[in-house]
Amino acid sequence: MREKIKGILAGLIFRLIAFFTLGQISPILSACIIIERDGKLLLISRSDGLGYTIPGGIVRYKETLEQCVLREAQEETGYHVALTGIVGVYSSINRDPRFRAVAIAYKGDIIDGTEHGSGEGEPCWCTPSEVFGHMAFDCEHMLKDYLSGQQRFS
Repeated sequence: MREKIKGILAGLIFRLIAFFTLGQISPILSACIIIERDGKLLLISRSDGLGYTIPGGIVRYKETLEQCVLREAQEETGYHVALTGIVGVYSSINRDPRFRAVAIAYKGDIIDGTEHGSGEGEPCWCTPSEVFGHMAFDCEHMLKDYLSGQQRFS
């Protein structure tokens, strides 16, 4: 419930800023990482009930995209990861219903760590067929691009 309230508040605040700046505000920047092992994908079963997402989150003011992905992966899954490539850039106007956001999706590997959850939800290993149709935001598009080997810039 706490994560759902945070999302609602963030969306409300972002919309107020957009209103008062007459729409002259940049989208929120986020980053995520797709990790595959034995045909299964590392996902987060979200605690707010929105479905499954790829581990990741919003880039903080004083960090790079890469630092954000490494931090978010560790916070949400317990794993330290390495980046191995880029899946794509996702900038559809309605990709996140809470606020205007752009996401960079990376692919990577686990280096070490012990799996654990967070306030965002619980990590889980799923096949694509288990989660397609049950994913939040535009994560399904990201996974389909990853699985097809297509690099997207939209």
